[in-house]
Amino acid sequence: MNKNNKTMKAVVWDGPFKVSLKEVEKPSPEKKEVLIKTKAVGICGSDLEIYDGRFKQSTPPLIIGHEGGGIVEDVGDSVTKVNKGDRVIVECLLYCGECENCRKGLYNLCFNHKVIGMIGHDGEYAEYFVAPEQNVHNLPENISWEEAGLIDTLAGPVAGIEKTNIHLGQTVVVYGPGPAGLFFCKLAKLRGAGKTYLVGTRDSRLALGEKYGADVILNAKRDNVEEYILKDTNGRGVDLVIEAAGSHEALNSGMQVIKKGGELLIYGVFGGGPVPVDIQPIQINELVIKGLNGSPFKYPDTINLISKKMINVKDVISHTFKIEQLPDLFSSGFIANRKENYMKGVVLFD
Repeated sequence: MNKNNKTMKAVVWDGPFKVSLKEVEKPSPEKKEVLIKTKAVGICGSDLEIYDGRFKQSTPPLIIGHEGGGIVEDVGDSVTKVNKGDRVIVECLLYCGECENCRKGLYNLCFNHKVIGMIGHDGEYAEYFVAPEQNVHNLPENISWEEAGLIDTLAGPVAGIEKTNIHLGQTVVVYGPGPAGLFFCKLAKLRGAGKTYLVGTRDSRLALGEKYGADVILNAKRDNVEEYILKDTNGRGVDLVIEAAGSHEALNSGMQVIKKGGELLIYGVFGGGPVPVDIQPIQINELVIKGLNGSPFKYPDTINLISKKMINVKDVISHTFKIEQLPDLFSSGFIANRKENYMKGVVLFD
């Protein structure tokens, strides 16, 4: 760690394809803020969208990273919920608490929102970072730092599955066998799904499907996904489709296998702009389509799921890194091109 207690190392994004490790000023907590000594940060796909300029809401220069936590180093005045030395995880969405949506409990749709490491607030690929007390959650001792780096990844699917009407015995198809897609499979089973289908294109990822509750695993490059699912459901289609791939091919495939009156949950990030979708089935079949942004009030539930060993998050971690490695991981395409069967990385700090 840095010997100069007024500065720290941080990964700074200076615009599209420009990211580097720099020496920057160490932050100090304001009145209701917490200063955290970083221990772990999960690497998110949206970090790549910031790196290459697809995520238009980010403005350089910006310290990126938003899926992390660590040890409370200091607290500002009026902080009462956490103390120095506490192990904590931080929810990245910053909200005002005063706007119409915040007052309704929809703080993930705050009109004045910012996002740590993404929009208007420096992030966590740094030796230290600050966050409002309301975003800080205590972390049980039995959750490792590697696991802590997956809390945000799991929290989204936890929020998503609770937005659906899935219940005992119903059928679910999940497109995208990444960490979120695998977690959706497991959560659907925990909610009582009778049969789950997992669809993807990478065998190395699909191989984890059975462990996370997938009853049927289909590779879209080899299998006729729509034909198989419709035949397997006697032409009825499935009750719920979860799009966790961010792929228009997956989205359109999913639209073909939903039953009349069924549900579609869109979780995957479509960072490339508009995608072609046939609207007519939505109207004719009275489909229910829901989007998902953030995971309001779900961090405590997510922490409990991991702490009580109800969901194993470790098995989706393919790599761990040090902060010094990050600039090259982005610029070399290691993460973007999923080299060495990359699936989910966590940055660990001393």
